[in-house]
Amino acid sequence: MNDSQIQAQAYGYFLTEAPELLQTIEQEILTLPRDRTTAKVHNLMRALHTLKGAAANVGLVTIERIAHNFEDVARVFYNLEVEIDQSIQALLLDGYSGLDECLNAQITDRAIDESAIIDRMTVTLEQLKLKLGDWSEIDVALPTAMELGFDIVASIFETTIQEQIDEVVTVIATKDAHQIEACLSRVTDTCISLAESFELPRFLAVNQAIIAAISHHPDRLNEIALLALVNLQQAQTDVLAGDRISGGTISAELATLAENRQVEVPIPQIDQIDQIEIVASGEAELPEFQAFLTSDLFRKRHEFSTDNQYLFKQVIRLCWDWFRHEIQPPQSQLNLEILVMTEGLADLDYIHHWIGLLLQGLSTPNDVPAEILIQRSSLYLYRQCCLYQVVFAVAKYLAGTEPHSQLTPEFLTELRLYLQTTVDTYKQGSPVTANERGWIDRIILPHHWTPIPALTVGEDLLLSEIWGQADFGNSKM
Repeated sequence: MNDSQIQAQAYGYFLTEAPELLQTIEQEILTLPRDRTTAKVHNLMRALHTLKGAAANVGLVTIERIAHNFEDVARVFYNLEVEIDQSIQALLLDGYSGLDECLNAQITDRAIDESAIIDRMTVTLEQLKLKLGDWSEIDVALPTAMELGFDIVASIFETTIQEQIDEVVTVIATKDAHQIEACLSRVTDTCISLAESFELPRFLAVNQAIIAAISHHPDRLNEIALLALVNLQQAQTDVLAGDRISGGTISAELATLAENRQVEVPIPQIDQIDQIEIVASGEAELPEFQAFLTSDLFRKRHEFSTDNQYLFKQVIRLCWDWFRHEIQPPQSQLNLEILVMTEGLADLDYIHHWIGLLLQGLSTPNDVPAEILIQRSSLYLYRQCCLYQVVFAVAKYLAGTEPHSQLTPEFLTELRLYLQTTVDTYKQGSPVTANERGWIDRIILPHHWTPIPALTVGEDLLLSEIWGQADFGNSKM
């Protein structure tokens, strides 16, 4: 996949994701004056922050700038003493309208005067600051986990930091020094801001070390990007494991480059680089696949929610981890096709076999043996339904995007019927508990698997199909 294809996929994903973020922003602005909670303010902030990062990733500077400026102002609303009257709400809605106008121009490919919009937004922001008075100058602390009702640090590291990691993975595949440098600049800027907000000094130091390494060794950007990826992933793992004091550590290799010591840093082995590139190649397929999930090609009557899109992505990453460590296929095969096809051919027996092995390889938080886990048929079938739903969606996606002669309507029908049978079998037993519905967040992977980032989930993890919808996607194949 070349650079232009990667950029096109990223842009397509942005156009899919951004309208949902804008909807959240508008909804929170409209409801905040009468239903003011810390969690709702956080939801608004998170949507603005995500939109800012997504726009920066595809070079939409105006949207990035507006979202960033309004994110800075909206932070003051964490202090519930700050009143949001009608005039402040109107100014916030004007900020939303500026974002909406810019996004619609992208969707409809229509030319607009972005400088005029920026000028208008500048005036709006100044009026907001004037209305807020002294509050606009006060650095309001981020809410605590108790105030939000959930662990904000874990939430940020599961979502925002994962987005930064995904961006680094994708840019490594381009091998383009300019893109890598720009990406690392954006990522470290975001991470430093979060490190300072959450008082994670070592996470701050990691990102400062990445910047210093680039400054000292601008000719080694590919290597620095690999080290940045390793360090950010380790920091994420540490924080999600419970570290709320430091936020990770700097690896010896990154520290050497950051301090400009005259010691040769070992260059990552070629197989490590290939593996990261292949993971990036697989990851690069996900935005287009997720766009397919929300299109009429997959679903006609029911909305495919953001939570379900994220669940599908996490299940696919879990499957890739299993293939990478249990089957060890050629690196070039670690993509969406591996979930459906073997030796270039779609094969139902192959799908049943590897899903069965993966399920047997999972364990519960209490390290229950696989035999006992299988006996707990409800949980086993629940996980099985999740996996087959994802594989069915992947098969349908591949059938519509590439000429696979084996992915016939008959094959898809057989796969769907097997999924329906599994769902029906699950319904005949006892439903899983609310805690068990979060299985993908709570599993303990075998020690030789690479852990994937945890997913914070609600009680309704599985698609509505599991609970009663008859079809899976379109009514026709």
